[in-house]
Amino acid sequence: MDMYLPFFLASSLFFGVINSSPVPRKLFGEIRSPNYPRPYPNNNISNWDILVPKGYVVKLTFRHFDLEPSESCFYDYVKITADKKNLGRYCGQLGSTTGNHPGIKEFVSKGNRMHLAFHSDFSNEDHGTVIPYKGFLAYYQAVDVDECAPNNAEEEDKRPLCQHYCHNYVAGYFCSCKPGYQLQSDQHSCKVECSSELFTEASGYLSSPEYPQPYPEDLRCNYSIRLEKGLSIILKFLEPFEIDEHQQVHCPYDQLKIQVQGKEIGEFCGKASPGSIETNSNEVDILFLTDESGFSRGWKIHYTSEKIRCPQPVPRDQFTIIRDLQPMYQFQDYFIVSCKAGYNLMKGNQKLLSFTAVCQADGTWHQSMPRCEIVNCGNPTELTNGAFRYVNKPASNSYQSVITYQCNEPYYHIVTRKGGDRFTCSPEGTWVDQDGHVKIPICLPVCGKPVNPVTEIQRILGGRSAKSGSFPWQALTHIHGRGGGALLGDRWILTAAHTIFPKGVGGSNKSLDQVAEEVNIFLGHTEVEELLKMGNHPVRRIFIHPDYSPEDEYNFNGDIALLELKYPVTLGPTILPICLPDTTNTTFYMDGHMGYVSGFGVEKNLISNHLKYVNLPAVAQEKCQKWLDDLKIDTPMVFSENMFCAGSLIVKKDTCQGDSGSVFTVLDIVSGRWVATGIVSWGIGCAQGYGFYTKVLNYLDWIKGIIREDRL
Repeated sequence: MDMYLPFFLASSLFFGVINSSPVPRKLFGEIRSPNYPRPYPNNNISNWDILVPKGYVVKLTFRHFDLEPSESCFYDYVKITADKKNLGRYCGQLGSTTGNHPGIKEFVSKGNRMHLAFHSDFSNEDHGTVIPYKGFLAYYQAVDVDECAPNNAEEEDKRPLCQHYCHNYVAGYFCSCKPGYQLQSDQHSCKVECSSELFTEASGYLSSPEYPQPYPEDLRCNYSIRLEKGLSIILKFLEPFEIDEHQQVHCPYDQLKIQVQGKEIGEFCGKASPGSIETNSNEVDILFLTDESGFSRGWKIHYTSEKIRCPQPVPRDQFTIIRDLQPMYQFQDYFIVSCKAGYNLMKGNQKLLSFTAVCQADGTWHQSMPRCEIVNCGNPTELTNGAFRYVNKPASNSYQSVITYQCNEPYYHIVTRKGGDRFTCSPEGTWVDQDGHVKIPICLPVCGKPVNPVTEIQRILGGRSAKSGSFPWQALTHIHGRGGGALLGDRWILTAAHTIFPKGVGGSNKSLDQVAEEVNIFLGHTEVEELLKMGNHPVRRIFIHPDYSPEDEYNFNGDIALLELKYPVTLGPTILPICLPDTTNTTFYMDGHMGYVSGFGVEKNLISNHLKYVNLPAVAQEKCQKWLDDLKIDTPMVFSENMFCAGSLIVKKDTCQGDSGSVFTVLDIVSGRWVATGIVSWGIGCAQGYGFYTKVLNYLDWIKGIIREDRL
């Protein structure tokens, strides 16, 4: 196959110049002596430079050679040089005994250049007897050099052109390296390529170059294993393990270093295998460094991976419960913590409703273990008009502590749910009764139980003052003048309607709310001066029975009212409520049934400064009506079924002005309590006959409809 690549041929002669025609740029051609095949001229010097492309050598052969022979080719000759070396000086004829005929010899250059020089003297002439010499015909060709042949090693150091593999091609060659090596910039030498090798599979093998054969010199190997987060790499060294070492100095020559997340965890050399290493990381770097000597066989690692482990969770105290505890926890596993009953999960000062910790990719829990702190229910709710006491000693508000509630006796009595008055600090942090309810008992007023009940009969007019605590329900009212009333419960005053809207005064333009702001109520003492010092109990609302008509001066039907105090009063020996009568008991109104009336009314035409009381018998309805009829008043007073009268036509004792609104009380022998059966309503004169009272029994439904029964 012809290849048209450039080459050059130059020719010149002295003593007559012969210019040869340009030779086509082929990889072969011929060179003729001047005038060939005719005899060459005398005194000729011709030169030829043969130049072929790089990667080729010049091969020259002579097809015909006929030059004048002489010793050492002194006269006529062809001189061949290549690569700055003389390849020979030739002359003569084939078979001549003198000269140096080239014969069939092939002349080959080592480079891509060859030089021919032809020289003739003056004696190549035809004289009849001497046949002139014809010269020569030579052929040359560009021959591809097998640079990879062993005998073509570079002369400087006699080393092969390529360190590992040489590959010849027409006009050149190239080098390649063994697997794991990289051709260097000089395109001849090979060096191990072990820098930044990356392994991303879950398991695999890596080793020193050439393992188990001795590893190359001057290595700087860096192997990186990078797996998914949450995986832990395990390194297992296989046998044999052999890295150059020194007896006194640790790994001074060659070293195998293992780094985990930038921190070195080991440096190895010698013949003792590191065995198996758990790195607890998904990122491992292995560095292998060698010097320029040594014949150790190196190392090989089989690496595997498993999910990274987190430390076994440990409770901080004996009350912490780790639910479904596992023997081992790995990446993305979690554990849940709760506390024993009566304890709260705490993180710092914060109470946790729940706690879950997750194993992270770095082998740590995403949050630290909480602690369990005993539940504290806080101070128990205070009981109005009562108190609590701790059953357990020492007193504590923590889980399972027990308290009991009690009311301020004998003025209040306790009302509990079915769970009783005993409360326990629950696991939920609340005080609960035995049924698990949080609502505490209530203390209700004890009615009709004076600490110093009356035992003697006295008159209001001229009678002695009532003793402290005999009539603790007595109220002094001041609306349109002095009046009386009785405490019901701890915030209601029972009185007569006419003390608020008197008869015969005419209609009032004020509303009940406006009147309520003007009412003064005093409680808790038998002396008026002391009552005034103790202060007024303001009124929130006023309720007047709808049957009461202030315009009808002769009809006191419905003469009953309720005043609601703005604030409950605190009961004690001088302030206690009166009870209401039982709806089934009508004996209180039977003729002759004795009762008591107390008040701050008129005594001997003077306003009393002391609380007085009087004992009066109830009078049969027909007797009262007959007495009224006998008076023959022009406009008779209405005496209805909602009223009763009491007193005596013989003994001069009665209520009077200023006593209106006070209550007629009797002792209920069955219950042992004092009850209000009537309200001082009207009369004809003072101690001039019977006094008339509103019959409370007939108004119980109205009273209880306004006052909640659970407050009575």
